Amino acid sequence: MKIKSLFYFLFFILISCLIFALYPDKLMPSLHTTLSSLGQFALILPAIILLMGIFSVLVTPDMIEKNFGDKSGLKGNLKALFFGALMSTGPFYLSFPMAKRLIDKGAKPSAVVIFVSAWNGIGIIAEIVELHYMGFPFTLIRLTLNILFIFLCGIVAEYLYSLASKKP
Repeated sequence: MKIKSLFYFLFFILISCLIFALYPDKLMPSLHTTLSSLGQFALILPAIILLMGIFSVLVTPDMIEKNFGDKSGLKGNLKALFFGALMSTGPFYLSFPMAKRLIDKGAKPSAVVIFVSAWNGIGIIAEIVELHYMGFPFTLIRLTLNILFIFLCGIVAEYLYSLASKKP
């Protein structure tokens, strides 16, 4: 796995060098944006590590299995939707390590997909801002469609996962 990651990194560096050789005027703005993004990520990283540590210690596999496991049914998916929407105050990429922890602790694939999708598509704070700027009808229609498609994605993910796990 480390060789594959190193390959992707070197490939990215090679492509970047090629682009900057063709467009040298883009180098400084690109470096500025990169350093700015790295600075923002460096500020968030300790919070991510802390949150993951707290999650790992306080949330047991039994809790995950009971609330988001195979036997949790629709109630488990609704909880995943709620917690994903509730936790969406952080950056979207924080949802992926959380999703990995959920999988490791026994959550079913549909709950994990719904959790990540809700985190990235239904932020409670974002919904309030959207309601203010876009109005009630727009927010209601978008939110309803978003929830329907999130659940559809969860169902499809569960089906595809069951197909993949049946292969010998």
